[in-house]
Amino acid sequence: MLRLSFFPLRKRLAALRGRMSSLRARMALLLAVAVLVTAVSAASLVTALGVVNAEVDRLVSAQQRLELLSGLSGRIGDYALVALQAAQAPDGLGNLPAAGDRAREAFRRFETALGEDVARLTDEEQRTLMAARSRTIARLRAQFEMLDQRVKVAMITPQRAVGVRLALDVFAAGFGAPLGQAIEEERASAQAAQEAVRALRARTLRWGIASVVFALALAALIYHRLGRSLIRRVADVSAAAAAVARGHTDTRLTVTGHDELSLAMARFNRMAMQLARREARLVADQQHLQEIVDARTAELRAANERLENVDQARRRFFTDVSHELRTPLTVILGEAEVTLRPAAPRPDDMRAALLVIQARARRLHRRVEDLLRIARSETGQIELERRPVAVADLFAEVAESMRPVAAARRLTLESGEAAGVTVEADREWLRQVIEGLVANAVRHSFPGGSIRLEAAVEAGEIVLRVRDRGEGIPRDELPHVFERFWRGARGGGEGSGFGIGLALAKWVVERHGGTIGIESAGGAPVRDPHADGETPLLAPLSPEAGSAGAGGDLPGTCVAIRLPAVLPHVTLEPAQ
Repeated sequence: MLRLSFFPLRKRLAALRGRMSSLRARMALLLAVAVLVTAVSAASLVTALGVVNAEVDRLVSAQQRLELLSGLSGRIGDYALVALQAAQAPDGLGNLPAAGDRAREAFRRFETALGEDVARLTDEEQRTLMAARSRTIARLRAQFEMLDQRVKVAMITPQRAVGVRLALDVFAAGFGAPLGQAIEEERASAQAAQEAVRALRARTLRWGIASVVFALALAALIYHRLGRSLIRRVADVSAAAAAVARGHTDTRLTVTGHDELSLAMARFNRMAMQLARREARLVADQQHLQEIVDARTAELRAANERLENVDQARRRFFTDVSHELRTPLTVILGEAEVTLRPAAPRPDDMRAALLVIQARARRLHRRVEDLLRIARSETGQIELERRPVAVADLFAEVAESMRPVAAARRLTLESGEAAGVTVEADREWLRQVIEGLVANAVRHSFPGGSIRLEAAVEAGEIVLRVRDRGEGIPRDELPHVFERFWRGARGGGEGSGFGIGLALAKWVVERHGGTIGIESAGGAPVRDPHADGETPLLAPLSPEAGSAGAGGDLPGTCVAIRLPAVLPHVTLEPAQ
C-alpha cells in the first residue's frame, strides 16, 4: 500500500519538474516569490509602523497629560492667588469667577484627553489604570468645587480674609498629595512609553537586518536555481549573434534544456545554418559573377582593341585616299601645265602628256570606283543580276583588261583550262572581284614572274583560283587580310590600294552564296568563317617552274573562290 501510494507522488513530482523546466513557469515562480517577499515585507513594515505608532501615541498622550496636569496645577495656584487678592478687597469677588472658570476648563481638558486615551487602549489592564486616574481627577475636581464654595461663603463673612485662608489651607491639605501622585503616574507612563519606543526601535532594527539577510539569501538561491543559467544562456546567445554579425556563420549554440530559450537557441542554430548556406551560395554566385565580369572585361578589351585597330585603319585609309587622289591629280595638273607652257607644243609632247594624263585619270577613276563599290557593299544597296556565266569567257575578259598592267611590271598572265565550267553569278561583280585579285597579285609579284587563273569543279562547287609567285603574306597578317581597310605593315606608297579589295571580294562572294579563302608563304590557310565541313578551301599549291626575279623560286599566294554549281549540266560555249 505504501508503494502504491508513493507512485502518484512520484508522478506529481515529475509533472511539477516538467512544468518547472518551462521558462515561463520559472519566470512565474520568480515573480510569485518576489510578490510574496514584497507582501511579507510590506506587512511587516505596516505592523512595525503600527506598533511604533501606538507606542508613540502612548508617549505623546502621557506627555500631553503631564502638561495638562502641570497646567491644572498652575490654574489652581492662580485661583488661590486671586482668592487671596479678592479677600483683601473691601467688597466684591473681583476676578475670582474667571479664575474658577479657567481652573474648571483645565479639569475638563484633562478629563477629555484622558477619556480619548482610554478609548484608544485595547489592553484591559491599561484601561483599568487609566480609569483609576480618571477617578483621582474627579476627586480633585470635587475638592476644587468645595474650595470654590467655601471661598465664596467666606467672602460674605466679616472675617473674609481669615475664612479664605482657612478654606485654602484645608484645600491644600487634601489636594496636594493626590495631584502630586497623578503627576508622578503620568511621568512614569511617559518614561515607560519612551522605553517601549526604544525597545521597539532596537527590535525593529534587528528584525530589519534579519529580513535583509533573508531576502539576500533568498535572492541568491533564486539566482542560483533560476537566474544564473538563464543569464549564461542569454550571454551565449548575445556572443553568438555578435559572431554571426562579424561573418562567422559557422557559430552554433549548445542546446541543453527544453524551455522557450532553448527553443530560441535551436532556432538560432537553424538561422545560422541557413545564413551559412546562403553565404556559400552568395560566394559561389559572386565568383561566377566575377568570372562573367572578367570574361566580359576581356571581351570589352578585345573589342576596344578591334575598335582601335579599325580606327587606325580608317585614319590610315583617309590618309591613303587623300594621297591616292592627290598624286594623280598633281601629275595631271603638272603635265597639263608643262604641255601648255610653250607657245606651240609639239605633237609628240602633247601625245606623251595626254598618255600620262590618261593613265593617271584611269587610276583615279579606278580608285573612285573602288570607293563607290565599298560604299554600296556597306549599305547593301546593290542588287545582283544572276545569270549563267562561262568562266573561260570571264577569264579571257579579265586577262585582256589586266594584261597591260601585268606587262608594265614584266609579269606573265596565264589562264588555265576552264572550258565547260559555268557559274550562275552577276557577271560584272564577279569580273571586278577577279580583276581585283589579279591587281593584288600584280602589285605583290616580283618582275619576271607569272600570275595564273584556274577553274575547276570540286565536290559539286565551282572553284576559281588566282595564283602568284610573289612575296607572300606574313603569318601574323594573314588572319586580317579580309578585314576592311587592312593593308598590313608593308601596305603603303602609291598604287598600294586602300585595303578594301579583299574585303569587297569576300562580301561579293558571300552575296553569291560562296566562300573565299587564302593561303600564302609563311602563313596558315585562312578559311571563310561561313564555310562548314572539313573540305579545304584551297587546293595544294603546285610548284611551277619559273623565275621569281631577285626573290628566287617562292611559293607565293593563292586565293580561291568557291561558288555553288547551280547549273551543273549547262555548258556555255566561250564567246567568239
